[in-house]
Amino acid sequence: MDIEALHYEVLEEKDYDSYEAFVLNHEHGCFMQSKNWAKVKSNWKHEVVVAKNGQGVICAGMSILIMPMGPGALMYAPRGPVCDYSDKAAITCILEGAAEVAKKYHAHILKMDPYILEDEQAVIDVWVGAGCSFTPHAAFKDTIQPRYNYMLPYIGGLSEDDLMAKFVRDTRYYIRYPQKKGVICKHGNELMDDFYKIYSETGERQGFSIRPRSYLEGFLNAFPEHARLYMCYFEDKPLCGGIAVNYAGKTAHVYGCSTDEMRNVRPTYLLQWELMKWALSTGCTIYDMQGVAIKKEDSEALYGVLGFKQNFTGEIVTTAGEFEVIYRPTVNAALNAALNAAMTARKKMHSH
Repeated sequence: MDIEALHYEVLEEKDYDSYEAFVLNHEHGCFMQSKNWAKVKSNWKHEVVVAKNGQGVICAGMSILIMPMGPGALMYAPRGPVCDYSDKAAITCILEGAAEVAKKYHAHILKMDPYILEDEQAVIDVWVGAGCSFTPHAAFKDTIQPRYNYMLPYIGGLSEDDLMAKFVRDTRYYIRYPQKKGVICKHGNELMDDFYKIYSETGERQGFSIRPRSYLEGFLNAFPEHARLYMCYFEDKPLCGGIAVNYAGKTAHVYGCSTDEMRNVRPTYLLQWELMKWALSTGCTIYDMQGVAIKKEDSEALYGVLGFKQNFTGEIVTTAGEFEVIYRPTVNAALNAALNAAMTARKKMHSH
């Protein structure tokens, strides 16, 4: 694409609907690039930048979250920008728009983690050529989003029977078994009491940090047509639950929980199956079970769920990592040093 034919715009809120329609219908669209994700992240400031062609049609877009930090601000575009990842002109144009936003907020850095895969070197080269810095093979703790995700990237056009046939015999059995034992699965925001109780207990048991209830409710409210809360019950006793978002052709299981009770009935298999059925019914092409760790030392919790997720005949998809544009190198270096010192102090405190 000819860069001369492109121009960027920092949109006013009244124009966000055109951006939303673009993201929702783009192959690289993601719920975290939706204008509604910014409502969930209400403690961040927010701007939307688009690149338009000569006819005024959006050909790239980026939702940017902004967090003031000391003398600077962190700008972060989760899973953004949304564009043709190999279109250098569009990427260059959208980054020019981001630079204008950076001036407004005195930002020291922009971080982006588009859904570029680790082995797509030609695409990575385009981004570096457009002015981004990039560290290959980033360590688990060095990226905001996990680089490893467990996905079923092949579900487009499949029927429920087709998908069931992809699973090994044990998985098919475990999906059907809970219903034979009287477990039912339903969805609705009114199930939040049950979900949050088990979610809190799961976090405590498995040692992961949990979101406040208000955050999860905000997530469901921000995506009324796209997010659902599912729960499995046995005789009104809640056993497990999940919050998923179905957006831009992908269904992602974002938050999950389960009790220790009646694990032998395998309710989590039924839960996953119901989420997958929702994905199939809306024509999704990807079912995303989200982050995993491939080494125990990276994250015990995410390593612990890998085995379960692998029962669903998907694959570990590895993304390239983060692309950065540094606007104020001195401020960026100082804030990084302060952050590293704080993390070191915290580790020392926890080791005593």
